[in-house]
Amino acid sequence: MSLFGLGKSNKKKEEKNNHNEIVNTKVGTKIEDASILDKINMIQLTEKDLKLLKSIQPLVEANIDRLVEDFYAIVMKVDKLKAIIDNHSTVDRLRKTLRAHITEMFDGNIDQSFINKRLKIAKVHYVIGLEPSWYMGSFQSIHDTITHLTFKNIKDRRKLQAVLSAVNKILSLEQQLVLEAYERENMKKLNAQFEEGKAYLKNKMTSVSEGLVALAEQTQASVVTLSTNIREVNQTTTESSEQAILAKNYADDGQNKLRELLDKISVMDKYSRDMIESIHRLGESSDKISSVIHIVQDIAEQTNILALNSAIEAARAGEHGRGFAVLSQEVQSLAEQTKNSISQIHELISNSNLYKEQVIKSLKHVEEALMSGIATSEHTHEAFQNITRSIQQNSMTNMKVQEQMDQLVAVMNEIENASAIVTSSAEQLNEAAMA
Repeated sequence: MSLFGLGKSNKKKEEKNNHNEIVNTKVGTKIEDASILDKINMIQLTEKDLKLLKSIQPLVEANIDRLVEDFYAIVMKVDKLKAIIDNHSTVDRLRKTLRAHITEMFDGNIDQSFINKRLKIAKVHYVIGLEPSWYMGSFQSIHDTITHLTFKNIKDRRKLQAVLSAVNKILSLEQQLVLEAYERENMKKLNAQFEEGKAYLKNKMTSVSEGLVALAEQTQASVVTLSTNIREVNQTTTESSEQAILAKNYADDGQNKLRELLDKISVMDKYSRDMIESIHRLGESSDKISSVIHIVQDIAEQTNILALNSAIEAARAGEHGRGFAVLSQEVQSLAEQTKNSISQIHELISNSNLYKEQVIKSLKHVEEALMSGIATSEHTHEAFQNITRSIQQNSMTNMKVQEQMDQLVAVMNEIENASAIVTSSAEQLNEAAMA
């Protein structure tokens, strides 16, 4: 019993000494950064917690090699983490750094130097590409080993609970500081990338918008020129249609006049044929007159012979036939006059027949000319009909072209308006890119 009691007395004495040692330990928080103080207050990391951490620092230092070995035994099993270590450092060098780092966590003093070292670790993690998930996972090994050590070496349940709480708080603060710093570095890089991308995009937008403005202006100028040309073509087409209509009217008028000319030529041809027929009849009458004249001429010659015979007989009769001789002379004189007149008439008829032949010949030439004129006029009439049909077809084509040109002008007006809108939008985009 006494031994048991003595044992209890010594245990109480040891706990009292440890309590006094904890109370007298100089620890504290020397931080001016409000955000870090907020974190410390949020996890309720008190001075008592810092003293508890300081109290187990000797235990941590005594087992630091185990802590480090356990940590890297797990880390080196992950190929990605092993590759990061091999590329950027050595395990021996990292072991030394980790020893100092873990020991400082249990120093009981949180100052700017403590904070800066955690921030530096975060930057190193970011540079070498150690992701936060691996960092947090690796800390589980440290947490487990320290928990095991405290359970093994601290028998007082309340102290054990308080120490474990303090350990969790310091590890939480450690992770908050490192992860926040890591996130800041990440955001800094993202912001830099964003600014770089924004600058690149701005330059590209400026370049594209300037090109777009230039292209839009060129397009608008081309559209305006094309629209002007189309309007001119449309005006020309309209004038061509009007000229086609006018030409058709002229062709119709010419065709009508040609038809009138054909009618007149036909009438002239009829007159010419009638005249030839009349001349032929006149010739026939002249022939009949010539026959009568021949008869009269024969009678005159016979009368002349009879008068001559009468004169001879009167001369034979002497004084008794003198009166009859005078009468015979008168008859002979009349016969000679008749004969002379008949000769003149015959000559006139001959001349008339000659003139008739010339007139008939001329009339035949006129008739041939009229027939040729009629044929030519008919060909001309047919040509006029072809011209009229061609003009009508051309007029219809011009009307269709006119309609299409009107539609094209309307479309070009829409394109011109749309091009103006595109140019305005491109200028606004360029102004936005330059802003």
